[in-house]
Amino acid sequence: MGFWSFLFGERTRVEDKYFGDERLFKPTSKVIGLGISGKLPGLTTAQKEFYRQVEENYLALIPGIQKLITAKVRNWKPDFTIQDFTKEFWPVYLSIPAIEKKEKELEWEIAFETFHDQNHTFTIYMKGFLPDYVHIDG
Repeated sequence: MGFWSFLFGERTRVEDKYFGDERLFKPTSKVIGLGISGKLPGLTTAQKEFYRQVEENYLALIPGIQKLITAKVRNWKPDFTIQDFTKEFWPVYLSIPAIEKKEKELEWEIAFETFHDQNHTFTIYMKGFLPDYVHIDG
């Protein structure tokens, strides 16, 4: 196992400008899938810093994410509530955008699975560190 593999798991190349990976997500202590915009051999310093900031700010993101999910699900389940987001939803995927220069609002995604509905994935589209839209797929 090389140094890269130890830190970031095995990389999967999808195309020249995008590759997949897995990494331990510290806030949940679980492995999360990564979709990384960029070229191999791996993450840039700016992308590593972005990932660190997502981990560091994860708990602060939850209220906005919870609000979007609750509003969307109530379209077909009017009484839907989330009691404890961190126990009911867990992140399974995170996109890491290409970062060419200091951008105000990077656009990225974080996807969750939940015990509420095991047949669907909840993808949150983010602008900077603000949740913008939720897409429910499944």
